[in-house]
Amino acid sequence: MKKHLANIISLSRVAGAIALFFFNDISTAFLIIYVLCGITDLIDGPIARKTNSTSPLGATLDTVGDVATYLALTKVLIIKKLVAGWILAWILSAGVLFGVGALISKRRFGKLYLPHTYLGKIFGGAVFVLPLAMQFMPGYVWMSVICSIATVHAFELLYVQSKNKTAEDFVPSALHVNK
Repeated sequence: MKKHLANIISLSRVAGAIALFFFNDISTAFLIIYVLCGITDLIDGPIARKTNSTSPLGATLDTVGDVATYLALTKVLIIKKLVAGWILAWILSAGVLFGVGALISKRRFGKLYLPHTYLGKIFGGAVFVLPLAMQFMPGYVWMSVICSIATVHAFELLYVQSKNKTAEDFVPSALHVNK
């Protein structure tokens, strides 16, 4: 059981994210499930490392949980018209940069290589806080912060993916590229 605990936690996040797709508003129930998804995201990796049960399946489940959670949030933001067109354009531009980095890594290493960086963790945290922050401030303020971080992070990943000698899972920052 201990060996599979991290994957079970990641699967619960995927299930929570799927549940989020049934919401059309950032309601209290949405926020509760969303926060639970965030908590499971924080604990699955450390549990996997502590129980020596890290695996490609676990990494995939973690990524699927992240993507599904943020797609569900994006769906609600678009439905409620809480995202301005210029924010969507900015997000798509950063997404294109992430895609270019993925293609570079595929060409260089034969696989999609999306290294984790500290800036990526900050980006993920900023995105996670978005629906909570929107309860207290206009959404475009926090979304501008997120888009700024995403843009810098996308350029950081492009640099790491094009310069790093190996496809390491964790590279603290562009300053730590092993050329």
